[in-house]
Order: sequence, then C-alpha cells, then structure tokens
Amino acid sequence: MEDTRGWTLAEQHADDGLSLIRLKQIERGFDFRTYPERLNLIWAYRDDPGTGTASPAELEAMQRFEDRVCERIEAAGHSLLAIVFTEPDHREYVFHTRDVNAFIGVLNTMPQEAAPYPIEIDHESDPKGEFYQSFADALGAR
Repeated sequence: MEDTRGWTLAEQHADDGLSLIRLKQIERGFDFRTYPERLNLIWAYRDDPGTGTASPAELEAMQRFEDRVCERIEAAGHSLLAIVFTEPDHREYVFHTRDVNAFIGVLNTMPQEAAPYPIEIDHESDPKGEFYQSFADALGAR
C-alpha cells in the first residue's frame, strides 16, 4: 500500500469514471518563487485505449516512473512533486521546479521501460503557485 503521509487525497465520481487527486501538503508560507516553473507531465493511458482505464501493468509502470523521477529530483533539490491527478483516461503529475533544463535532464537520463514513457509535458510560469493554491483551497488542505 502506498504511503500517503504528507498528502491530501480526494476523489470525485463523474459520468466518465472516477477521478482522484493527490495533493502534497505544502506549508502555507511556502515560497513558490523558489520553484517558479510548473511542469505538468501527462501520461495518456496506452494499454487500454478508449476504455478509460489503465491496465495493472501500466499502473505499475506509472508508479515506477513517479518513484524514479521523485528519487532523482529530491536528491538534486531542484524540483518537487506537488499534485497528481488520476483521471479516467490519463494521469497528470504536477511538478514545481527552479530549473526546467535540470528537470528535463532527469527525464532524459533515468531508466525507461521497454517502450518510452508516453508523456507529454506542458510548461507554465507559476511563481505564486496559483495552480496549486486553487486545489489546496478547494480541498481545505491549507
């Protein structure tokens, strides 16, 4: 079972399935300006396209991906995982970073699965952490 200490968990049932959110509990006074760039890594489920679900093997691959990225960014100290959304057709990892190039370097040098990770990366400047704050406030997590 996953260690959820330090995270706020929420779920929502909708017509298209179950959505889950895992929000890192970040102290209220945290200065997002030290991690001003937001990277949203989106993993579209590939094992069961069109079904709105990921296979058990893909779920395990996503967990290995998260573990590998977090292990490396925590050791380097340049990024943090703030939110994970699990939607019916994809999983989205939301990272805050002070160094986009260093983060991309982590992705490029870490072990891959047999097939490359099916991720798309969106980048936004978010020095006030407004994206995170909106979910933290909605969940009463701060």
